[in-house]
Amino acid sequence: MQSVPATMAAWTKTRDEEGGFSLEEHPVPSPGPGEVLVKAQSTSICGTDIHIWKWDEWSRDNVPLGTITGHETSGLVVGLGEGVESHQIGDHIAVECHLACWACPRCDEGNAHICENGSIFGVHGHGAFAPYFVVPAVNARHVPEGLDPGHASIQDPLGNAIHTLTGGPVEGATVAVHGLGPIGLFAVNAAKAMGATKVIAVDWDNRYRMALAAELGADLVLGKGDDVVAAILEATGGRGVDNSCEFSGSAAALANTIYSTRMGGYVNVLSVYGQSMPSVPMNEVVFRYLHLKGINGRKMWSTWDTMHDLLERGLIDVDKVLTHRLPVSDFESAVQLAMSGDCGKVVLDFDA
Repeated sequence: MQSVPATMAAWTKTRDEEGGFSLEEHPVPSPGPGEVLVKAQSTSICGTDIHIWKWDEWSRDNVPLGTITGHETSGLVVGLGEGVESHQIGDHIAVECHLACWACPRCDEGNAHICENGSIFGVHGHGAFAPYFVVPAVNARHVPEGLDPGHASIQDPLGNAIHTLTGGPVEGATVAVHGLGPIGLFAVNAAKAMGATKVIAVDWDNRYRMALAAELGADLVLGKGDDVVAAILEATGGRGVDNSCEFSGSAAALANTIYSTRMGGYVNVLSVYGQSMPSVPMNEVVFRYLHLKGINGRKMWSTWDTMHDLLERGLIDVDKVLTHRLPVSDFESAVQLAMSGDCGKVVLDFDA
């Protein structure tokens, strides 16, 4: 194993309050059997990280105090645990953050991302707002050839966008993207790259991100000054879109998503809702025969295969979505920037 320091300073959720992070000293972990030790290069700020910062109900129920958070990450393999033959020292990897047991019925049926015994890297256990971390080798995905190493940490949110889109038809379909955070922006880009005939992007009042969505190929961008449902129906001949994707975590947006999807259409929801019981117009779901699907993470590994194909062909405009790069020492201000919305994707870089 490559020589590494004995300890490291890592951003840790230490206090039972909003914010509540501090830079704490931790031992550098050692890889166990089947694991790799990774030296972090870049870790992105995710919507989940913002929920943890705000310390909402979901976060309080899922994140133990004392956890090093951060899960959208990439780096270099610097240590191999016993039995690892799939990786070599120096490999450039990105992390699939869903840690599966690979032995339960969900894993056996090809749904390891919802493993019955699973956990999430950087949520239920230590993650990657740290210079070093360990993950199972199977979760350390080799980075596609030609991808800028600095872009590698965005594969988690890009994969979320692709998994959500593919919950319904994309090629030749009309698609609406509700919520233009970084995942929503990637969804706009990916939908166009995957052959959607019309992409409608919806936000509330984030003009910065609405403009980005237009640059990424959205055919129509809607905001708070629009009657969202009426505008989508008008743009689709009164039918509604084939495939609606909800990324905002807003109960009102969820309702709009349902009302503006065609009869027999697809509603795919990738959001963490701060309130545990958002209002859902279920009669619309029932009588209009909608396919309502919750989306969690990425399919392991078909989503990664699709994503790598799009990246290798240069069809995802990472540079437009990744708008800010800061040193990891600026973690707290980076979270504030991400919460402000005056940005696309915010990435923290570690020393080389």
